[in-house]
Amino acid sequence: MIIIKHQKGVGLMEVLVALLLLAIGVLGYTVLQLRAVDASSEALSRSQGMLVLRGLAENIRANPDGQTSYPAAVRGYTSLTSAPTAPAASCLNPSVKCTPQQMAIYDAYNTAQSAFDIGMHITMTDCPGVSAAPVKRQCLFIAWGDTTLSATTSTADVSNCMSSAGIYTANSKCLMMEAY
Repeated sequence: MIIIKHQKGVGLMEVLVALLLLAIGVLGYTVLQLRAVDASSEALSRSQGMLVLRGLAENIRANPDGQTSYPAAVRGYTSLTSAPTAPAASCLNPSVKCTPQQMAIYDAYNTAQSAFDIGMHITMTDCPGVSAAPVKRQCLFIAWGDTTLSATTSTADVSNCMSSAGIYTANSKCLMMEAY
């Protein structure tokens, strides 16, 4: 009987320590789950971005006479804060005969609209890390989140995405694809 008097309240203390350890374990699991959700969201964005870029790259390959028109056409839809404006020629109606340049503008519009719908923006410029000789390669870029792209009529600024040597910038949310 004397032993029981000295151990009064010890069971309650053991329960509190066990609950504390359980809470720490659940907190760790919650943080792990949040990181898994973030990784899944990033993977979805990358997949969607790749599909948009792949579609435009295929359109460029399908329009060889208009290939030189694509960089300026795509840069015309860079850094949009509102939905892109449709070009004058729709090129969707089979009775309308579009020139290769009009087709390039229409393809750029459709791609910019698709990217805008999922919260992304695109541009096209010379591939970083590649010299001008013998052939300049063109690269498509798509960015989302806080990574921005900007463009002028002749070039695009992709420094928020990757360096001039072709190395991705830390914590950037963007993709690059060589077009031709």
